[in-house]
Amino acid sequence: MVFIQTLAFSRWDAAPAEDEAAHGYFMRLAELEGSVSMTTFAQWNDLEVNRVATNQLMETLERHPMPPEWFTRLRFNTPLRDGDGYVLRGHSLPYHHIRLGMRRWCPGCIHESPHHRGWWEVESIRHCPIHCVELVTRDEGGTLVPWSWLGFEYSRDGYALGHPLAKRDDGAPFARYLLGRFGWLEPTSAPLLDAISIPDVIDYCEFVGRFLENPPVRKHPAIGQHSGDIGFRALCGDRADLAEAFRAWHRQHRRGHKARGVAPHFSWGYPKLMFLPESLRATVRRAFHEAAVFETEGYDRRVKDEDFDVEFMPRVEIAKQLNIEPRAVELLAREIGVLQKSRARRTVAADAVDTIAEYKEALIGIGEAAKRLGIHQDAIRHLVHAGYLTVFKGLNPGRRAGGRYSPDQVANVLRLIEELPVTGPVAYGLTFHTYRVRNKILPGELAVACLKGDIVICEKRDNVPGFKRLMIHTDAKRKRQSFTRSDETMTMGEAQALLNMTYETVFVLVSEGRLGEVERSPRQVLISRTAVEAFAASHAKASDFGHGMGISGHAVTWRMQREGVQPIVKFVKGGKQIDTVFRRDDVMRVYELGSDPTNLEDARVDRFWEIIVPEAAKVCPYLIFPPRLPMSGQRVWNSNRGMSAHFQYDPGLGEIHIKLSAKGERRNFWFDLNTEDYVFPIKEMLGVFDEIMKEATARQNAKTREWWRKRQVPS
Repeated sequence: MVFIQTLAFSRWDAAPAEDEAAHGYFMRLAELEGSVSMTTFAQWNDLEVNRVATNQLMETLERHPMPPEWFTRLRFNTPLRDGDGYVLRGHSLPYHHIRLGMRRWCPGCIHESPHHRGWWEVESIRHCPIHCVELVTRDEGGTLVPWSWLGFEYSRDGYALGHPLAKRDDGAPFARYLLGRFGWLEPTSAPLLDAISIPDVIDYCEFVGRFLENPPVRKHPAIGQHSGDIGFRALCGDRADLAEAFRAWHRQHRRGHKARGVAPHFSWGYPKLMFLPESLRATVRRAFHEAAVFETEGYDRRVKDEDFDVEFMPRVEIAKQLNIEPRAVELLAREIGVLQKSRARRTVAADAVDTIAEYKEALIGIGEAAKRLGIHQDAIRHLVHAGYLTVFKGLNPGRRAGGRYSPDQVANVLRLIEELPVTGPVAYGLTFHTYRVRNKILPGELAVACLKGDIVICEKRDNVPGFKRLMIHTDAKRKRQSFTRSDETMTMGEAQALLNMTYETVFVLVSEGRLGEVERSPRQVLISRTAVEAFAASHAKASDFGHGMGISGHAVTWRMQREGVQPIVKFVKGGKQIDTVFRRDDVMRVYELGSDPTNLEDARVDRFWEIIVPEAAKVCPYLIFPPRLPMSGQRVWNSNRGMSAHFQYDPGLGEIHIKLSAKGERRNFWFDLNTEDYVFPIKEMLGVFDEIMKEATARQNAKTREWWRKRQVPS
């Protein structure tokens, strides 16, 4: 619009309204001149009008001798170009925030006073805050009203532009807030918006509103008529209100959505945060975080404003601080309820690091956990897999320290054991260990079955911990242990002495049915004396044969296998201490022997053995002696193997050497069989045996009593 330096108006007897813009006042004056069109008025006054140029129109008005306060009022209410934007009532607005296309108006405002309000040009104000109706651009006939039409009461087609509307204060909150900030209405307060500029308020509210009013889409939708109001309602409170608005959107559109991190939960909203100023971006981003965490991780409480001030740290940083592995940080934080995994990177609150460290120090090892639960360590893994315990790994980087366990979880398992119902008859109950051995069940499998209620409990014992308390129902009535036995039977320990074989070897022979099992109980296994003596007469271990022939037991085994003779029991490298056992006849046949090399044929040894065996039965009845001393020597011991003595004959010197070992104490004795003056020394030696055994037993009993005393003292 090009203006000639002349006065455009001959009269200006109508003062501008308090909220009237310069271009609206210009149109009213042109209408008073008798014009019906801005185009006609421009032609009469040699003006070029092709757009609403607010600066030029204001300058044209200021050439007239009007009161200065009119110009001040008009300039204040008019969006005037300034650089790349506009200035309206002292506030700088970007170019896209002012709308000067077609005329917009509120019918209620026009009815009350037919003049153009300055705030109708603000693009984001789409509703009148006074009458709570949408601003219109068309008359009742549906025709757009251009800026070239000067009338404010009627359109070019004769339709009234205004009609009476009641004033309201319950709608258009966004427009009401903006007019309060501009100074056209009484200001209202919004804590998140009051400190930022009006352009940022507009972008802020429209961004949030546009997100909240639309379902998840790939591309961000256009701004709607109600975007500003929806966004303002979410932002007019504190930060927690904004997070709760996002949380409600998530609950409606993303319920059950599985995703790691925050961005995938919020469609286009999270990526488009980059278009907001940094001052606004941080608050919205954190609100997205709080909404995602509270909704996906199932928090019942409402988001609080102080939640926004909590600082979160990455797991790697916490791991360095506590000298543990990052995976351990996640396990510990999850267990104590401070892990918020939906945050992706910073998942643990900084003020929870000390709590994590204290919890870590309170964890116990697998040995202590098994001890408290009264079960084998191998059973702990079953309890972990069943969900009763959590194993915490990575607490000692670079060291194989094993997993650790929560004492609280262990205590919870003990509580579950205490709550198990006792429904079976007492007479049909077996101990936990005996039941699992008889039924060939792993300790952990039986423990889990008990906790699940799949096992019938008959009784709960006292003075034993955890699963050891449980007496489990069996089909057969429980047999009471008999402490007497027939002379026709012997224990596995006695068989071990008679056969001169290891306990593991005897166990294999009993399991295979070669030694005639008579009775089995939790306390002992009794086998047939006749069967053992028959087996001893016809079998021996390879090392006994080798000792008699002056070769190694391995050499005997190799020779026998080359001849196609397989052992009755075979040693396995890397396995348990199992002897290799052959038939005596097979060995003598292969080696073409006339006499058994395992037999020690010496009258002096026989006499010594005939003296010491009955004497030991009187002084040390707990020692188990074989009927004869084998060529390779013999170790005798008591029933619990707490004491043993190895007897070895040296044919070159004619001496018997004895090495005693009892509870860590070692003594050596020897007897010269070339003389017969050793009856009294034998009694002295057996007296030493008995004294050492009594002292060792007393020490062990004292330790046991102290252990029970500590267990029974209430914590």
